[in-house]
Amino acid sequence: MQATQQYPMKLTVLTPTRRIVEGVGCSSVHFPSTKGVLGILPEHADLVCALGTGLVYFDSNNTTTFLTVSGGVAKVDGNSVTLLADIAEDAASIDVGRAQRALERAREQLTAGGSNGTPEEVQDAVSAQARALARIEAATLHSAGR
Repeated sequence: MQATQQYPMKLTVLTPTRRIVEGVGCSSVHFPSTKGVLGILPEHADLVCALGTGLVYFDSNNTTTFLTVSGGVAKVDGNSVTLLADIAEDAASIDVGRAQRALERAREQLTAGGSNGTPEEVQDAVSAQARALARIEAATLHSAGR
């Protein structure tokens, strides 16, 4: 769906290998930046920022759609929002069991190696935990029809 008066903004979410959402008309977009969650409404000021890890959601056709992203860049230009994500996933395609296992592994790494691991290993485990939590949240919200 292209931008219309009811849905004046266009959202595109891309990864290096896939188009998750392209040119979808929406009335608002929320996404994680490295400084916190940003809510974008029509006529928002232009900006470019680093994407964080977490939940993306947007309103279109009287429904809210959920995605997850991790890393990358966000650009807001006029009524166009483009998320160039390192990793992105539509909530409908998330395997919750797999996400829960990833969360368990990350927590085990943090518990077992938190004091013995290198700073890079600890950061990798923290990032894995954040991605798993975001995936579980998106899948839960999607299945609840919110």
